[in-house]
Amino acid sequence: MYFHWSLELQLNFSIGMTIEVATDTSLFEGVLLRVANGVIELVESVVGYERETRHIIISISSINFIRM
Repeated sequence: MYFHWSLELQLNFSIGMTIEVATDTSLFEGVLLRVANGVIELVESVVGYERETRHIIISISSINFIRM
């Protein structure tokens, strides 16, 4: 339980940075916008014919690793 608190605290120092987050089924890369109440919010840019941005909300408990 204390690990989630310390991870949230550490991630708060990384707001505005590009990070990579892996869950059991997906890998996301984007700019960290917000960390609150056990979730993180990223803005992911999808490169393609038209540039698209997505807001992604991930529960901290479902994160396998984070790379900064």
